[in-house]
Amino acid sequence: MGQVALGFRSLLIKAAIFFVMAGLLAWALGGTLFPKPTIVNMSGAGSLHFVASSGGEIHGLKWILMKDETPIMEGHWQAVVGPVIVDGDAWIATGNAGQWQISKVTGNAVTETKDVPETVMWALFP
Repeated sequence: MGQVALGFRSLLIKAAIFFVMAGLLAWALGGTLFPKPTIVNMSGAGSLHFVASSGGEIHGLKWILMKDETPIMEGHWQAVVGPVIVDGDAWIATGNAGQWQISKVTGNAVTETKDVPETVMWALFP
């Protein structure tokens, strides 16, 4: 029984040394062992803009549509386009796997639209 206890003690000491050395290496390289997500505020139109987050506890890329400082819509899309303002209305496009959804933003509501004017398509996808 004494050999097993010595083995566990040795393993515990080696694990502690490993985590201390890994932490020092991460610190020396300018990082951390448990990274926080990277958050980027993107340009927008009017009072609307997108915020992109990646890393940390977020799996993949997370997009949040903001109006001023209030989140309106969020999701894990592969791509976003916009917002653009056409004839006084704000429009966005979200895409996953090559499928695009065009949405109109009215106040704090986002409405997916099938009948999109040609001018909006040209503004979103020049």
